[in-house]
Amino acid sequence: MITLYDLPTVTTPGTMNTWRTRYALNLKNLPYHVVYVELPDVEALAKKIGAAPTSTKPDGVSPFYTIPIIQDDSTGAVISDSTAIAAYLDETYPSSGPVLIPAGTKALQLAFSSAVDETFAPLRPFFLHAITKKTNAPTAAYFMRVRLGGVSKVDAPEGVEREKLLASAKQNLGKMNKWFEGSEGNFVMGNEPCFADTAICAFLHFTRTVFGEESEEWKGVVAWNDGRWGKYLEIFKPYEKLP
Repeated sequence: MITLYDLPTVTTPGTMNTWRTRYALNLKNLPYHVVYVELPDVEALAKKIGAAPTSTKPDGVSPFYTIPIIQDDSTGAVISDSTAIAAYLDETYPSSGPVLIPAGTKALQLAFSSAVDETFAPLRPFFLHAITKKTNAPTAAYFMRVRLGGVSKVDAPEGVEREKLLASAKQNLGKMNKWFEGSEGNFVMGNEPCFADTAICAFLHFTRTVFGEESEEWKGVVAWNDGRWGKYLEIFKPYEKLP
C-alpha cells in the first residue's frame, strides 16, 4: 500500500502541490491511504521516514522539507516532490494507468508546470489568505511565522486590488487557453493525460476550494475561455476521489 502524506484542512484536504500527487495516484489507479501532517511536523516526519529535502531554506544551506511525500510499502521507497513522485509511479507501475512523464518529455513538462505556476500567480494573495483560514491552527500559525516572515494575519484582497488580480488571472488563463488551440485532444499532450495536466487541475481545484464552488469568482473562472476550465476540471472529476 502507498501512503500519501498530505496537509489537513478544515474543508477539502490538500493544496495545489499535494493535489498533483492525488491526481497522479488516481490516474494510475493505485490504491493508497492518506496520513495528514501539520506543517510544523513535516520536517521531523521527513527525517524519520527518510524523505529527501526538496530545496533549501532561505539561508541557502539548511535542507527544506515539503509535502507531498509518498511511502510505498511494496518497495520500501520514500519519495518527496510531486515531479519525482510521478516519475517513480511511472517506473514502478508502468502498466497501471497513463504514463505521466513520457520518455523525453521531463524537461518540457517541468517547464510547462513552471509556466502554470506563473499563470496562477495573480491568485497567490487569495491562496495565502486561504491557507491561514482553511488550515488547522498549528499549520496556520507556522505558515505565518515561518513561511511569511512573522506576519500576524493575511488579509484577502479587496476592492480595486481584488478586481485587478482577478482580471490579471483571467488574462493569464486566456494565454494558457491558446496553448490548447489546435490540440488533438483534451489534454496537454493530446488524448492522454500527463503530469502537466495534473499541475493545471491542481491549481484549478485549489482555486475552487479557495473561493467556494458557488462563489461569483469561481463561476467567473469556469466561464472564462468558453468554459474551458470548468470542462477541463469536469474531465478530471473521476480522479478527485478521496481514499
